[in-house]
Amino acid sequence: MLQEKDLMCVVNQKTDIPGPKSNELAERRTKAVVNAHSSVAPVYTAKAEGATITDVDGNIFIDFAGGIGAMNTGHGNPVISDEIKSQVDDYLHVCFTVTPYEPYVALAEKLNAMTPGDFPKKTLLVNSGAEALENSVKVARYWTERPGVIVFEHAFHGRSLMTMALTYKDMPYRHGFGPFPDVVHRLPYPYNRGKKAMEEFDALLSEKGKEAFAAVVIELVAGEGGFMTADKDFVVHIRKRCSDHGIVLVVDEVQTGFGRTGKMFSCDWYDLEPDIMAMAKSLSGGLPMSAITGQAEMMDKVHAGGLGGTFGGNPAACRAGLAAIGLLEELQASGRLDQLTTVIPERLHALAEKSPFVNEARGIGAMYSLELCDGTPEAKPSKERAAEVLHNCLQDGLIMILSGTYGNVIRTLMPLVISDEELDEGMVILEKNVLALS
Repeated sequence: MLQEKDLMCVVNQKTDIPGPKSNELAERRTKAVVNAHSSVAPVYTAKAEGATITDVDGNIFIDFAGGIGAMNTGHGNPVISDEIKSQVDDYLHVCFTVTPYEPYVALAEKLNAMTPGDFPKKTLLVNSGAEALENSVKVARYWTERPGVIVFEHAFHGRSLMTMALTYKDMPYRHGFGPFPDVVHRLPYPYNRGKKAMEEFDALLSEKGKEAFAAVVIELVAGEGGFMTADKDFVVHIRKRCSDHGIVLVVDEVQTGFGRTGKMFSCDWYDLEPDIMAMAKSLSGGLPMSAITGQAEMMDKVHAGGLGGTFGGNPAACRAGLAAIGLLEELQASGRLDQLTTVIPERLHALAEKSPFVNEARGIGAMYSLELCDGTPEAKPSKERAAEVLHNCLQDGLIMILSGTYGNVIRTLMPLVISDEELDEGMVILEKNVLALS
């Protein structure tokens, strides 16, 4: 636990971590909840507000995890809560498939207007990132009448059967759940290897034939892959190749979207216009919802009833989504996203220079990370040191999560409404525990 009292402005620890009430709930959980649904921090939430979480024992933590990137607009945002309450008073669910409603239409209109691409678009609303990617592939296959999908190493696109096939990491995401569709072709992720990545991409097209592929699916910042960024020249290259060969380019903005990288979408950093964009997480301010927005002609080729679902585009989630987008647009207009895009990378790069156990700081904007290593010249991934930092940060009042194929990357996904005081105190806690590694 931090001893420097002047640093403890936000964090307030009243018990050991975890405290007695969290431990009691952990015992109940063990008896009732499947082991497969694991949790990073063994503290049970009682209240969350802005960029802080208060557990059932009254301990207050700074949140650098943000519900794995789902809380860009912060916990308990009253603007979003008021919209949800208002909608619940009118009706909570009728199913858009049965009787449609205005909030779905309004959110679709907003997404069609704000996503990259000066062409007619249409939107489908579903419930999760995996559903968004699953439906993106369905649309691409229907449009092209081709089966194959090109994806990349270190990618995470979901846990449904098709999206597990798209996902790279075996344990815990794929192990024991196969066999998977055999029409998925995987290439090395294009991080710091632009020309080589282009050659590999072209070689795959030549080997299999352009008629084999319905879609290319890519994260421009690899979320679960450790925040590696796609080479810009490579992105330009695949956009041209997809256009030339009638392949649908799908960009996964599930974690990168809605201000996380400092722009509304990671595509904006690349001046990229995808054919289909998959979105979720911070789209709806904390409620389950996702979207795919794409070229109108492409989206509309699918027959009536071919897409949809019972809860897709729930009206309360749609109202929350419209409110969340409005808040994020205000943050962008105020310059706050630009500030975070400067401050967070600067702090993490400075920390990386001080520690032999940080191989690299990388990412874009407030989607930044530290890759931990063993401190040798070979810089071998060190999952153990990453876990040590994570544990000690929690003891000091900072909630963080890991990523990376080797589990050695500490990532920042704090709510974008975080105050300067909260951000600084969280960074001080992180810096202290990284520099304490030996």
